[in-house]
This record gives sequence, structure tokens and C-alpha cells, in this order.
Amino acid sequence: MSSADQLPALFGELERFVSQAEYDKALKMCDKILSIASDDQDALHCKLITLIRLEKYSDALALLSRKFKGENKFLFERAYCLYRSNQLAQALEVIETANQSGQQDVATRHLEAQLNYRLENYAACLDIYRSLLDEMNDGEGSYYEVLANYNAVKASMITSTGSLNDKHALKDNIETYELAYNSACGQIAQGNLAKAQDLLESAKKICRESMIRDDYTEADIEQELAVIVAQLAYVYQLQGKTDQAVELYQSIVKSSSADPVVSAVVANNLVSAKKNEDLFDAAKKLKAASAKELDSKLFAHQKRVISMNEALLNLYMHKYNACTDLTQKLLEKYPGNEDLYLILAAVSAHQNKNSKALSDLESFAKEQPQSLAIRFAIIQLQLIDSKRNAALETLESYLNEVKSQPEVYYQPALIALLVWLYEQTGQSERAMQTLDDASAQWKKGTSSTSTKPPSSILKQTAAFKLKAGRFQDAVTDYEQLVKADPMDAQAIAGLITAYAEVNPALAEKYGNSLPAFESGELDLVTLEHVVPGVKRRYVKKDGKDGHVAKKSKNKKKRKALLPKQYDAQATPDPERWLPKRERSSYRAKGKNRKALVKGSQGTSDVGGGIGGTGSANIAGMPKPVPVAATPEAQPEAVAANSPKPKPAAKKKKKGKGNKW
Repeated sequence: MSSADQLPALFGELERFVSQAEYDKALKMCDKILSIASDDQDALHCKLITLIRLEKYSDALALLSRKFKGENKFLFERAYCLYRSNQLAQALEVIETANQSGQQDVATRHLEAQLNYRLENYAACLDIYRSLLDEMNDGEGSYYEVLANYNAVKASMITSTGSLNDKHALKDNIETYELAYNSACGQIAQGNLAKAQDLLESAKKICRESMIRDDYTEADIEQELAVIVAQLAYVYQLQGKTDQAVELYQSIVKSSSADPVVSAVVANNLVSAKKNEDLFDAAKKLKAASAKELDSKLFAHQKRVISMNEALLNLYMHKYNACTDLTQKLLEKYPGNEDLYLILAAVSAHQNKNSKALSDLESFAKEQPQSLAIRFAIIQLQLIDSKRNAALETLESYLNEVKSQPEVYYQPALIALLVWLYEQTGQSERAMQTLDDASAQWKKGTSSTSTKPPSSILKQTAAFKLKAGRFQDAVTDYEQLVKADPMDAQAIAGLITAYAEVNPALAEKYGNSLPAFESGELDLVTLEHVVPGVKRRYVKKDGKDGHVAKKSKNKKKRKALLPKQYDAQATPDPERWLPKRERSSYRAKGKNRKALVKGSQGTSDVGGGIGGTGSANIAGMPKPVPVAATPEAQPEAVAANSPKPKPAAKKKKKGKGNKW
């Protein structure tokens, strides 16, 4: 039998191997057939599909290049192999060639949508999925799969751009757990966290029930639930429920069956949730999240966030050079990201180089004049340095940049800060004018947030007017507040205060509408004692009546210490406060006679010099004139003429013939 006669039998064996999914044997059979007929199109096509089934995409591409180079054959297979090899742009070019050559079918359109999704061309992806849904019926098996992908793209587009075309309005679907999950992602992107939480809980329940019904193992169920649990933990984290979020993240980390992409996202979110706790453990988690093998599986915004968290971790660990280098590299990739500029400024601020941080931020502000985050960082640093006028100039400079955008210019937070800075710099009139302009703008409905002034800003405006003595204008604002909320006691109190100046009768009328003061068991005596500046020790607790005032204790006065022979009738000695050696009655004895010359350095008798002889008469002080002694002046004379010490006895020399 010739080799050509063996082909039918070989093709029969090939068909059997393919039907039994024995692709390794099928591949060997394809090679056997091609050794006989090297250009057999069926064998080549079968080998190509077998290589794809075995996930040998490089070998499949090599086969296409070797056998079909320059030909528009097997374009879908070529595009699919490029897609699985992460050559997304080249794959999309092949798809466009297929569309132009009329080889477009449903599978090609699905692949085109997936390529656009991975390349983050969300608008083109949405159009493809929308057209596919329009051509399908609800009863078709793949309808909900396409719908789930459609919702996933809508959620990604809102996350990326912050908006969505009305043509692709977001709708909640819970027919399958994939639909419920993707609907939840859309709600997260729009900030509806409570609704997203409910959808994710539904997705968990539907997923477990459907997989149990299809006889999946518990390990498979946990692996499929991991992405839903991770997203639910993210919702908890956004809601400030950090403990619950960390608990769910830890449950995924402990599971060995979690998808690598899910594990990377969970590791990053754990670091974010714990902030600067256990920095070394955080470094290990971020290193795993930024592994090279995950680079092709993560979206651009996910990779950016992980890299930025790595830079922040370096900042917390005081690795300032590493933080600066990484941030500079990220700026080359994302030049318009204002958060990176803030990280660079934070590096200088952490090193107590506020002036450098401020100068860097000011240079960044020139590159991005409409960046509110950078301007606010500058204002914060200026206020730390007590430069209120400079902070005011910075805010006014930003407002001038966005003056053509009323919805940005008249944001309540910006107006509140501007008014506060005006007040701090002594410009109350400008503060009042700013509040008036903002109120007028909000009444026109030009603000994107509201068609009327926020009550908090209106209260601030009215309080300013009241403080400035513009009582009639304050009445107008407070009336608007009371009309909006008749139970607002603060607004009623302000209205009464304003009316008291312009119309006391109306003030009294509104005063009667204030709620009655419920004293209850309040002890008025306690209130009189518990006032600012009074120490709490003057009030004590009583088990029956609450707080009662303490009675002040009468302190006992210490008795004066008097001499033993004290006579209240006798005149006190005028020298009683002088040291004994300085008293006139002092008589030195023995060695203590030297104490007569004691005193501070340079002192001596009046008019005397160092030796009391009249030499060195400092400043020409006149010599004292002798005065006749009297009984009353005797003590003074005695003190001046105290007896001289006897001369010391001469010491006998020891020598021959001398007697002791």
C-alpha cells in the first residue's frame, strides 16, 4: 500500500483522537499525515487547532508564518494566538484585516471586543457588545455571557473616565452571578456603595448555589468566589469598615486556590488598609503584587496604583531616594498624575524641608494650573508657616484659572476656605461679598451640585451678615433657612437675633416658637457651680440628688512663732533683722574677732579706703565730721570705736642658753 493510500486511515485515527480530546496523540498524527502530504490544508488546519488546544501559541504562530506567510488564511486563529501571547496591538491589526477581507464572523467580533477591552478602548468595545446583543435573543445560551461582558466594560469605563454615554446606561442585572458582580462594579464606580454591597452579596449566594447544583468541588467554588469576596472587601474598605475588609482579605490570602491577579489586588489592598502598620510585611506583599508575570494581566490603572503604593511605602520606611527615583519613573509614564507630584513634595516635607516642598509644588502648579490637589497642598504648607496672605493669593490664583467653570469655582468647600482666609487676613467685606456672590450663583442653579445654596453655607453667610451688622440681610437668609427646615433651632435662634435689631415684635413671635426647655432633673445649683474656670473639686456626687456643691473647708491659721521672752508691751529691737555680727551689741571673742572685717568685697568705713586710713577716697566722698556723743548716739559710737585686738605674743626663738 502506498503512502497516499494510508491517508484515509490516518485521518480516521486523527478524528478519533480529537473527539476524545487526546490532543498530544492528535498532534503526532497530524505530523505523520504532513510527512506524507506536507501541504495538506486539512492536516495543517487540524495541527494549528491542536497546537492552540495545547496552548502552544508560539508554535502555532510559527506554523502560520512558515506555511501561510503573506496569505489571508486562518486570520482568526492568527489573531487569537497573538492575543494569548499578549501581542494585543498586532492581534487587533489582524482582526481589522479580517474585517476588510470579509472574514468577519461572530467569533471574530467577540475577539475584537475582548482585544479592545484589554487595550482599554472601552468605547469601541461597548459598541461591539451592544450590536451583538441587538442581534441576539434573551433565550440564547450565550446572551447572558455577552451581557455580563457588556456590563463589565461599562463599569471599567466609568472607573477610567468617570462618565458613561446615555446609550449604554447602567442597569442592574442579577440573572447570573457574573451579571450581579459586574453590576456591582458599575455601582462602585458611581459611588453607590450600599447598592454595590447588596449586589455582591447576591452574587455570592447565586454563585455558590449554581456551582453546587453543577457538582463543583468546594475548592472550585472558593476559587470562583474569591473575586467576589475581594470586591466585597473593597466596598467595606471604602465605607471605612477596615476590620471587616481586612478579615475578608486575609481569608483570600490563606486560600491557595485564588487567582494570581486576585491575589495581587488583595495584597495591594491589604497594604492600603493597614497603612503604615508592619511595613516590612507590606513590602513583601507589594513585591508579590508587582511581579513581572502579572504585568500583562493587570490593567493600567491597577499597575499604576500598585506602583504608587510602593513609592508611598518607601516614603513611610524613610527610603527617600528610592521613593524619589520610583516616582520620577512613574511621572514619565503618567505625566499628568497629580498624586505623583504630591509624593515628591511629601519626600521633602518628611525631611523638614518645607521650603523645598513649597517651591517644588509651585513649579508643579505652573505645569498643571487647574490642579486643585496641588494648590491645596501649597495652601497647607503656607498655613503651617503662618503665611495666610500667601495662602489667599494661591487660592485666588486657582480660582482665576477656573473662573469660566461656575460648577468648579462655586464649590461650597472652596467658598468656605476663601471666606475663612479673607476673615483671617482682616478682609471681612470681601468675605461678605464672596458669600453673597456664591449665594446668588447657587440660586441661579449654575452649580452642578445643587440648585440652591447648601444650608451650611447659607448659615455661614447669615452669621457673617449678623456679625457685620447687616441685620436685614441676615433676616432674609435666616428666613430661607427656617422655611426649608422649620425645626432647625439654630436657624430660628439666628432669625430671632436678627429680628431683635429690626423688628422686636417678630423676634418675640418667633421666640415663642422655640421648643420649651426641658429641665427635667437638672440641678440648677450644680449649673451655677459648674462654670468655666471653676475647678470640679468644688462639686461632688450624691447618690440621690446627683451633683451638689461642696462646702468650702475653713483652713486653720498657724500660730505665729514668738520668742520665749516676748513682751508685747516692749519696743522691738530695731536690729532684730540684722545678722548678729552686724549688730551694735556684738562682741567678738577669740578667733571670731577676725569677723569684724567681714562683709562684701570693697566695703569699709564711710570715707575710708581699703585699710580705713582715708586713702583711695573713692569718688571724692567727704570724710565724716566728728559728732559729740550723746546717750542716744552712744551705740553708734561704740560700734565705730570697737576695742582693738591685743597684739600677738612674740614667739621665742629656740636657741642655745635660752630658757623656756
